[in-house]
Parts: sequence; structure tokens; C-alpha cells
Amino acid sequence: MGSPVRYIVVATTLLVGVFVAVSEPIKARSQNNDGVGKKPQPVKATVKAIDKTQVREVPSGKASIRMLAEGKNAFVGLLRMDGGGKVPEHRDASEEYIHVLKGSGTIFIEDKPHVIEPGTTIFMPKDAKVRFENGPEELMAIQVFAGPESAAKYNAWKVRQ
Repeated sequence: MGSPVRYIVVATTLLVGVFVAVSEPIKARSQNNDGVGKKPQPVKATVKAIDKTQVREVPSGKASIRMLAEGKNAFVGLLRMDGGGKVPEHRDASEEYIHVLKGSGTIFIEDKPHVIEPGTTIFMPKDAKVRFENGPEELMAIQVFAGPESAAKYNAWKVRQ
């Protein structure tokens, strides 16, 4: 038998999950222009092979993002950066998650340095002050934004032909 505290934590977690699952559709309906009688626009499901996804490059060609998936509430991309590359200090409008697949470097979150390598997962809260210095090798990472707003910056990058 488990401890009563454990059962309370599990029960509370389940209740919070149910509340979020039930309240999100209500919240979405209430955010329509007039809030009456309109249903949220459905998002079309997609299934794509990686070679069928769009790749965008920074104008210098030293970094790219493969647009893996984008919905109304999240963006997933495969980020690639040349060795020695840098990302200038910035703040994003949504939470960001990065999982490093290949390469290493140093990410500065609120000016605190963190060494990253393959297998490192990074969480950055909304509006966190962030910059990055890549190591000497190419970096590959899965990038997730909790909302498509932050990924809109990639619209300025050129589409790879």
C-alpha cells in the first residue's frame, strides 16, 4: 500500500488534468469575436515524412529550421546550426523546449551559463533572456514552442529549394 500523501498527489494531479481538459474547449469557444454560437476552427491533422517538410535558412546559411509540425498551440522544428554559430540575446513570447541530438555549446538563460551536449533537454520560460554559443561542431536539436508566436521569426528566413 502507498502512503496517503502519494494518493493525494495522484488524485490532485488527475483532477487538475480533468479540469484543464474540460475548461480548454470552453475557453476556446468563449474567445471568439462575439463569443456566441461560433465553434473554433478545426486544425487539420498532418502526417509527413521528414523529407517532405519545409526547410528555412537564416540568410547567411549558417542555421536552418525544418518545420516539422505547427498547430494553434505549438510548433515543433528540427534546428541545425553550424559549428561556432551564435544566437544573440533575445526573449520569446512563449515557452521554449530544446532537446539536443548532436553537438554541444553553452546556453545562457538569464545570464547563467549552462553547458549542453547530446541528450540535454532545456526549458525556457516565456520572456526568459536567452543567448547561445555553439561549440565547434554542427548542432542538431528538436525545438518546441508552446505556441506558434515565437516560431513566426522563421518566416523571415529563406525557404531552401
